[in-house]
Amino acid sequence: MGWRKQTAPDPREEVQALVQRFEARLDSAHEGIAFHVVFHARIRSAAVPLADVDGAARAVRIALRHEAADYLRHQSATDLHSVQDLLAREMARSRTLVAPEIRYDAHVDVMLLPGDQAAVEALLAAQRGQSMATAIRRQELEDLAEELSDPAGVMARWVTNDAADWAKRSGEAKTLAELFAAYRPPGRHGVEYALVEAIREFLASFPEPAQKQMVYGLLSAGMQRAERPVHAARVEEIAEAAKWAQAPGGGA
Repeated sequence: MGWRKQTAPDPREEVQALVQRFEARLDSAHEGIAFHVVFHARIRSAAVPLADVDGAARAVRIALRHEAADYLRHQSATDLHSVQDLLAREMARSRTLVAPEIRYDAHVDVMLLPGDQAAVEALLAAQRGQSMATAIRRQELEDLAEELSDPAGVMARWVTNDAADWAKRSGEAKTLAELFAAYRPPGRHGVEYALVEAIREFLASFPEPAQKQMVYGLLSAGMQRAERPVHAARVEEIAEAAKWAQAPGGGA
């Protein structure tokens, strides 16, 4: 009966067995919501000449957990698939422990446990509700601002909501109406409002009716040359109405 020579355990294989699969609960960017991460580490060193196998495996696990935690604490738990792809790319990079010297990388699975998944769904529902409320409120404010930018709108609101004596408050009403009329909403119509103001000021610089009619004629002619006959016709209608209103007895 021959004797079979026993071979010593391979430290690399022993370390690999200890880091083959381990887990961690790591915080997300949302307080109270965490990712459940399963690590599958892979030892890439050709040989691991170690006496302390347990200590080496522990060092690899700690390093991977810390690196994943640093990354995940800035990630939103509302897009799990993107987090999975991004963290998998990060963990797949080869890295090396300094002492002991071990080269390794890892495959990871990122998931949410039932409690964290329920918290994410509640968070998304709250965000959708807040977004809808904000959009409605913004629309209400824009509508109100547009209404109050017109003196007629201001006066209509006062008439319907205030039973004050208008004979005593006519001066105050006129001042407020002028202030609201000068309001121009910022943002998407800024250039258009500025252009309208420039045209308004330009027309106001001609005090005589005949001068204003001349300006109307120039505007109409320019629109005709720009092949905008509809706009030219509107200017001509405005000019005709202004001429009728300025005629003796026209405004009666």
